[in-house]
Amino acid sequence: MYLNILTGLYFVHIYWLKGEKTINASNNNNKVVNLNVKNNYEFITVPIWIDWGKTKDNQIMKKQTMAIGLRDKNTEVHIIHPVSSFILSWRWRTREFNTKRKHATNIVKFLNYLLQDNKNKIKSLADLDIATGNAYLNSLTNDHRKRETITDAARTLTSFYVWLNQNYCLPNVGDNFIEGKKQENPYNGLTYYESLFNPILPQRTRSNRKHLLPVKYIPLLLEISILFAHPIALGIYLQIFGGLRAGEVVNLKRTQFRKRVNSADFLLNIKEQQFRTDIQDSSGANYVKRSRKQQIFQIKDWGNILFKDHVEFYQDKDLDGTGALFINRDGKPMSGKSYSQYFYKVKDKFIKFLMEYGSIEDKVVATDLRLANWGTHIGRGTFTNLIAEEIENPAELMFLRGDTDLLSSLPYLAKTERVRKKVEERMNHMHTDYIPRLINRQNEIE
Repeated sequence: MYLNILTGLYFVHIYWLKGEKTINASNNNNKVVNLNVKNNYEFITVPIWIDWGKTKDNQIMKKQTMAIGLRDKNTEVHIIHPVSSFILSWRWRTREFNTKRKHATNIVKFLNYLLQDNKNKIKSLADLDIATGNAYLNSLTNDHRKRETITDAARTLTSFYVWLNQNYCLPNVGDNFIEGKKQENPYNGLTYYESLFNPILPQRTRSNRKHLLPVKYIPLLLEISILFAHPIALGIYLQIFGGLRAGEVVNLKRTQFRKRVNSADFLLNIKEQQFRTDIQDSSGANYVKRSRKQQIFQIKDWGNILFKDHVEFYQDKDLDGTGALFINRDGKPMSGKSYSQYFYKVKDKFIKFLMEYGSIEDKVVATDLRLANWGTHIGRGTFTNLIAEEIENPAELMFLRGDTDLLSSLPYLAKTERVRKKVEERMNHMHTDYIPRLINRQNEIE
């Protein structure tokens, strides 16, 4: 076999014989996946694009997924490894790419641990037991990883063990033990497994991640984005007054702004557009966490001003004809990675401006922002903070954030006008001299 010659690994063949599953590994050596390979190999994650179906106009629809590969460190050549089936054909098959990427990354780290630190003499995945999993998770604790990182790895590892057991590939872990961890969610009836492992976890630490920007600095942030990162100024507005994620912003088309409700508020159809199937680097692709209809508040006519200016400036720069709203300097749809790079430029200029020209209070805020960990997601957090004080119940907040299906939230649609007016009233009490007219100020400052 090709894999046998190149890496010494073996495919797993599962046969159905008289209603029962039996394993027949290549070379009849009962090795499920041989891990006794040379030190110059390592497991890697491999993002790949596949044909997922066809659109209504008979166009091929692409979908990005994640596989697991084995790479020769010397030649940099890799192959797709059979253990990819855990990601490609099990419960993650229809999940979003980010979910697949997270679990694939966790498994790759575990497999590389087995290759590099084989104290338990694990020669194949059939040799795995609970102690091995605990040893790996404890090694993360010893490496000073965060508690959340370890618990997330434990969840993935539990699913991996369950998958191996369901395919009769885990003889050292009893069926009764795994089935004893099986639980049912009383709210949706779905089954899940409690963690199979009991590692030593580090103490909880206070996160330094910043989730919201003080409200009075929103106009200044928008103006600085116009001056120093004009391609994403509209995007920052959409995040702060609509709660969009960066990946959702770069998936927008110009035509999606035509439908409006409630005092000219935008109602956007958020969905993955597959603009950049040429991007293999998973960190640079564009992702939508959940397709939905999302309302964007129209505050002081800023949204209309920014949208009109953006379209007039960039509509002729769309060289590949996708209709993407956000375009990079090459005329292609902007990637999430490029958007983040623009945002960090805004962040840097914003903090420097407060430090150099702000009051004592401004400089304290700037120092706090400089030391904190924050990026594009602060827009969604700020939006949540803006509307949280005005909502009447949690369901309304979930609707405005786009956390629930639109159909189940339609009763709250009529009430959002009240929230928008309240938000606009709060904006009237800020330093409005920062943005008397957003676009016109661009010519006044060097």
